[in-house]
Amino acid sequence: MSRYLIPRRITQRWEILPGWGWRELGAAGVGLGIGVVLLLLSLLLPSGGGWGIAGRTLLLLLPAGGGAGLAMPMATGGSMLDMLQGARAYGRTRHFYPYDFGRDDA
Repeated sequence: MSRYLIPRRITQRWEILPGWGWRELGAAGVGLGIGVVLLLLSLLLPSGGGWGIAGRTLLLLLPAGGGAGLAMPMATGGSMLDMLQGARAYGRTRHFYPYDFGRDDA
């Protein structure tokens, strides 16, 4: 009887660029939507808010970059958004700090 290798399941993630999948694309899209809203609000101000084309471009692209930056995987494997959610969950839990009242600290 011959031996053969048992194939294991291959998980492949669809990526546009290395590290850029659907989650990152969605976060950048939400950020871009927020940027468009900010741009339109700045155009409602008299004389366009006094911003030049560079300021308007930054107002449009900075939220998109921030959204993508939140979703991009870091070296630890998780994203910045995962880290912020973990910090929020840690802050909501109860912590116990044992202290020995009979011990002299000096």
